[in-house]
Amino acid sequence: MVANGRCLFFLLLFLSLSPSNSKPVANPQFPCKPPTHNTYSFCNKSLTITRRAQSLISHLTLQEKIQQLSDNASGIPRLGIPHYEWWSESLHGISINGPGVSFKNGGPVTSATGFPQVIVSAASFNRTLWFLIGSAIAIEARAMYNVGQAGLTFWAPNINIFRDPRWGRGQETPGEDPMVASAYAIEFVKGFQGGHWKNGTETESTGRHGIGQKRVLLGEDGEINDDKLMLSACCKHSTAYDLEKWGNFSRYSFNAVVTCFLIQFVNSFLLVFIIVSWNYKIKYNSIENSFDSIVN
Repeated sequence: MVANGRCLFFLLLFLSLSPSNSKPVANPQFPCKPPTHNTYSFCNKSLTITRRAQSLISHLTLQEKIQQLSDNASGIPRLGIPHYEWWSESLHGISINGPGVSFKNGGPVTSATGFPQVIVSAASFNRTLWFLIGSAIAIEARAMYNVGQAGLTFWAPNINIFRDPRWGRGQETPGEDPMVASAYAIEFVKGFQGGHWKNGTETESTGRHGIGQKRVLLGEDGEINDDKLMLSACCKHSTAYDLEKWGNFSRYSFNAVVTCFLIQFVNSFLLVFIIVSWNYKIKYNSIENSFDSIVN
């Protein structure tokens, strides 16, 4: 049931947040446009996410479902659903590393704020700072989406544990400590996925709102919509992923043999997933250890 619910969530994210074309342009394309394509049940915002997702799935052919199983999801013209690029990047600011982001193609946004590398921000040990960085990036990301220059799904944060500098991507991570990595990810994801500043009570010690609470979009009537996100953060990658290319090995085929997998996974990945993140990117390497049954 949990897995089915998660799949329904991501299918509806595509519609409830109206994703744009896979190649960002100044005139973004959205689904459910009147007068032809707004009569489907999945376009009815008064229905629950589950019912809308079920409606969408019921209209898809097997081939159309298969075409959604990549980061560059094909459009479905007969349903008025445009192409969508799931891969946008925002580790420490909106980045062109992901094909879903563009600062060209005639759009009004030509640059975005660049924050320090993650390992530098993590060294502040400042949870409020991590939260606010995520919030600031999200505001720019959502604005870029609105004009067709980014998607709604971003592959960040990177919460792999920094074990060895020879990996070459340690600067993307919060560092070598699983607890720091999980704390950073929780704050960044909460800030990134939120849509307003006053969900909760401001405290004198921190001067910020909504600590430890889910931050979501406000509805048209000012009420909190618990079923909507401003954007979707994707924690990455697989645990024990710390090899790009070395000798005859590459990240796509390297089989990591891990002896202390469970403690690390619970501390850095599972905790974040349970608390804030709907999306977890299992990428690149396989993992071989005595906890395979748990992973599977």
